Amino acid sequence: MELIFKDMEDAFWVKKYLEKKQGESLHIQDVWLQNQKNFCLGAAYGKLELQQAVIDFIVKKKRNEWIRDKLENLYYFKEEEEQNRILEIVIEMLNGERRELTDLVGEMNEPEVISSAVRPLFRKPGALSLDSFMTFRLKSYFDRLERFIGTAIDEYKMEQDYQVFIQNLRDYLKQKVPKKETIKLCFGEYSKFYNERFEEISKVEIDELIDRRLLSNHPVYIDSTTIAPLLSISPARIEIYTDLPDSALIRTICNIFEERVSILSKDHFWEAQAAGNHAANE
Repeated sequence: MELIFKDMEDAFWVKKYLEKKQGESLHIQDVWLQNQKNFCLGAAYGKLELQQAVIDFIVKKKRNEWIRDKLENLYYFKEEEEQNRILEIVIEMLNGERRELTDLVGEMNEPEVISSAVRPLFRKPGALSLDSFMTFRLKSYFDRLERFIGTAIDEYKMEQDYQVFIQNLRDYLKQKVPKKETIKLCFGEYSKFYNERFEEISKVEIDELIDRRLLSNHPVYIDSTTIAPLLSISPARIEIYTDLPDSALIRTICNIFEERVSILSKDHFWEAQAAGNHAANE
């Protein structure tokens, strides 16, 4: 079986891949097709080994190159850092790690999609042009991949907006003088505020403390029942009691207040509150 490449770098990648798998040295030869120089890799391996080599070549090399090319030349993301983050989101989607995103565009079993296109090519011996194969036989795969890219770009932009939002609120905090030293926040069906003696702070008092400019300046992002009061009070220390420390709201609080926050279990809250009540009654 002969594999034909337009790019010497591609031919060399597959050559090293097969040599690593089989421990045999391979040679690349120049060939001319339609007055263009190509590179031919002769590989006397079994059908399954060559199929897997082509699949890995597409997934591990060409897919990422293709995504980067689209990001730079179609969507104008020129910075490598931006490309890396968007590419990371696409890969997470392909690996089934971002269900909230793949639900928008549909899941894709990438290895199976590519395998189903590769297998028929190895039924007969002969030369296989990898570039022609990717152009014509994998068009539907790349079309679906482009939808993944669009969704990943939207997610990346939302992440950037979120980071700007977080930084703005950190800057707001720097200008605030704490109105209370410690706030204890217990999460259940609703979040409840307590002072350092585990006494609940009334909703009326909380509402009176809220800086209304926060809600008018950030109406979409600011949670008026939890984050807005915390920012308005600007406590030196925040103790969060919860059984769901990875929730989006708590992650946002931690991102804004950083080292001011400590997270404990709700059991710890009830135990500490009971101990405080017992001490107060003695």
